[in-house]
Amino acid sequence: MKLWKKAAVLALGGLMALSAAACGGTAPEDAQASIQAALEKLNAAESMDASMAMEMDMTAMGQSVESDTVMDMTCFSNPLKLRADMTMDMGDLGSLDMEVYAQETDGEYTVYLSDGASWMASAIDLGELGQYDAQQSMNLYLESGADYAYQGAETVNGAAAHKFTGVIRGEALEEVLESSGASSSLTASLGGLSSVDLSQIYGDLGDLPVTVWVDQESGYPVRYYMDMTGPMQALMDNILSALAGSLGEEDAAVDLFTVDKVTITMDCSNFNSAADFEIPAEALAAS
Repeated sequence: MKLWKKAAVLALGGLMALSAAACGGTAPEDAQASIQAALEKLNAAESMDASMAMEMDMTAMGQSVESDTVMDMTCFSNPLKLRADMTMDMGDLGSLDMEVYAQETDGEYTVYLSDGASWMASAIDLGELGQYDAQQSMNLYLESGADYAYQGAETVNGAAAHKFTGVIRGEALEEVLESSGASSSLTASLGGLSSVDLSQIYGDLGDLPVTVWVDQESGYPVRYYMDMTGPMQALMDNILSALAGSLGEEDAAVDLFTVDKVTITMDCSNFNSAADFEIPAEALAAS
């Protein structure tokens, strides 16, 4: 009987060990502290790679408008140097391919853009690089979140990661929408409505739910997901409301724009080991 009990205890212990491994080991005691630690690791990284995918589906006067944007990025932080290859597919409305480089020289920032036919160079503020700088974007997303809660463990790109959920609200939400490129994509999709001053219509957008995955072994944030559908619909409503007076009551089309889906997923990798690159000579020669 004693031998049977011992065997049962050992078997139970083995099952518990397997369960713990399957669930990703010990759960973090403080979700907010875990996110803060991941943020500090991120900020200390000297280089990284990232891949961002944004899906935006809208209905405009009964017609579906779908766009998928994919961007692959490499970032170096000291001094700043980055590259981004972006493809935006809008179905029947066409597609856009862009190649972007940026660098810091003596505290000044220059961005180089190509549409495949020619290069353009211009001075830019650091904050305006957020859409192409994965490290800056991830920093903003993590820092803007609140009420983080631990949701268990999942596998991300073949490695065990802790999963956290939170929300972004208030003034932080406005900054995230601008940095992500979602608001500019929205107004671009609206064509003639892109002249609206977005700074006047960011009120009452609600909360933006976010999900973050932190690699268990390294402590780096390796994936970020945002479902921006609700806030983007609110932003759309605010735009149309601002335009209602100038369009006139007879233009019923202002009630026929809906945001069906806006999601962003960003995967980060190769912290401190991203492959270096050179900015093309034709880009450096652009003006």
